Amino acid sequence: MPAHRGCRLFFHASAWVAYALISVAAAGAGNRIIPEFSISLDDARQMTATLPAELRVGIMARPDKFLRLMAQVLDQPPYLFVLVDKLHALSPDYVPPDLVALKDYPVRTSWPHLMLRKAIIPAVLEMVGAAKKEGVIITFSSTYRSYDYQQGVYDREVKMYGKEIADRESAHPGLSQHQLGTAIDFGTISDGYEKTREGAWVAAHAWQYGFTLSYPAAYEQVTGYRYESWHYRYLTRPGALMQRQFFGDVQQYFLEFLNQHRPALEQMRTGKN
Repeated sequence: MPAHRGCRLFFHASAWVAYALISVAAAGAGNRIIPEFSISLDDARQMTATLPAELRVGIMARPDKFLRLMAQVLDQPPYLFVLVDKLHALSPDYVPPDLVALKDYPVRTSWPHLMLRKAIIPAVLEMVGAAKKEGVIITFSSTYRSYDYQQGVYDREVKMYGKEIADRESAHPGLSQHQLGTAIDFGTISDGYEKTREGAWVAAHAWQYGFTLSYPAAYEQVTGYRYESWHYRYLTRPGALMQRQFFGDVQQYFLEFLNQHRPALEQMRTGKN
């Protein structure tokens, strides 16, 4: 490495460390990290205490940026961040109030009668349009599922593969993100999807439009489900950015944190109460 380049790298690293130390010193125990929240460094440490160590370190290294981005997340409709997993269920009668048929929009679908929440359609169309400009056609293969429909999906999986395998890749009714009307299965709904041109484009760009992978590889113990390269959920642009920058790009970590701490974050947010 040229000497001047090494000096530049050392300078940048030193400047970043100095900035971090100044930020920490300025916040201080018991003082606000940023004016928008009455949250101190001690508060932030307590909130992040149950996160994996690498996530805690990342947040505490940039607590000001974390909170400013969190403010943007809190400005989004709360229903877009409802935690639905093997421990948090939707009621059997839950139906999103603004479902619309995808057949009424210029998108490709594998099946008729697919529906999504109208609120996310602008993001859907923007993503589809961006992909098309690069010669990629995105296919929507599964979207909203009612509680009863999900019961049929799960029962069919159990019959075909047995309960042990079914529980790794199919949600019990009430426990499926699809019931929210903001989750989408793209393309082939198969393990080979990630190797397709469409799958590669979605993996690289979906987050830019607010869509994030729900069940990433190597995180089955965290999410409860095996890797599904085709299953995405809409979390808004700030939400997707928050997931990528501070939660290791693992949706489950982000949604669990928000589900646990949103009331306190809302209460400690200044100027919004």
